[in-house]
Amino acid sequence: MARTPATNLDLILLAFLHGTFIACALLVVVLLLLIAMLLSFSVSVVSIVVIDLYSLSYSTLSSYFQTLAANLELGFVLILCVLTSQAIAVVSAAQPWYQRSTSNIKVKARRAMNRFDTLLLVITQRC
Repeated sequence: MARTPATNLDLILLAFLHGTFIACALLVVVLLLLIAMLLSFSVSVVSIVVIDLYSLSYSTLSSYFQTLAANLELGFVLILCVLTSQAIAVVSAAQPWYQRSTSNIKVKARRAMNRFDTLLLVITQRC
């Protein structure tokens, strides 16, 4: 039986799918190679930057940054000392007020308890 041109369409489709699969596989391989090259480039750039920063740490610019860091640390310690002394002053000034307010609350509570006891006594005597 002779093949007609219409019956060759399945072979053409099979060849097209085979070519597409091969092209896709090659694209994946190329993509993986590009990613590997990008990662190696990134690692090399980062290592160069780290080496340069390490060599920069011994320069005069590094001493400026160390002085700046020491000054910032000293300023932080001074602010902490000032805040601590102010907090101690506030607590010392608030202590008599706290004792006075707690004694007022105790007096008011005692008066309320006395009124309650009196009311309870009056109610029990009526019965």
